Amino acid sequence: GVEYMRLGENITEYSRDFKLYITTRLRNPHYLPEVAVKVCLLNFMITPLGLQDQLLGIVAAKKKPELEEKKNKLIVESAKNKKQLKETEDEILEVLSLSEGNILEDETAIKIL
Repeated sequence: GVEYMRLGENITEYSRDFKLYITTRLRNPHYLPEVAVKVCLLNFMITPLGLQDQLLGIVAAKKKPELEEKKNKLIVESAKNKKQLKETEDEILEVLSLSEGNILEDETAIKIL
């Protein structure tokens, strides 16, 4: 069947042979781990050592695809853990800022902390 994809507000037909290339002038762009595992990032300002590391990663992924899959899962898991940590920190800060009087007597604060 025909596949479709959404680009902004537009829906268009999609072919598995389609490739989208996006460029940036940023010297060292940072992307979320969830994005990084779904795309192929190319840095054309690479050093010989950087090229060696990238090629080694590609070869390792071809020879041991299960390790590449495990690495990608760990990257996504790490991102989820960082997000959860941030949410927990925000919740603790909110409880501390809203707590009135002695925090040790605030049962809600004690449960959250």
